[in-house]
Amino acid sequence: MSSSTIQIPDTTIHALDHLKAHPGETYAEVIERLIGFCIEDEEFTPEEWARVEQAEIEYKTGKTYTLDELKQRLGDE
Repeated sequence: MSSSTIQIPDTTIHALDHLKAHPGETYAEVIERLIGFCIEDEEFTPEEWARVEQAEIEYKTGKTYTLDELKQRLGDE
């Protein structure tokens, strides 16, 4: 494995810290995982597409909750 040094803003470092799956995960592992999400070769199944389309309809028709409404609904606040 080769290594390289890059300069990234502190805000990006903090974002990567929040994206770690566990405290010991390296920045390289986080980046590799994110890249994997972006180049995923698998297609959605028809059922998954139906769920995405249903979610879009619900969003467009206002059948959504704010985070505060959801917390209240679930009894978290």
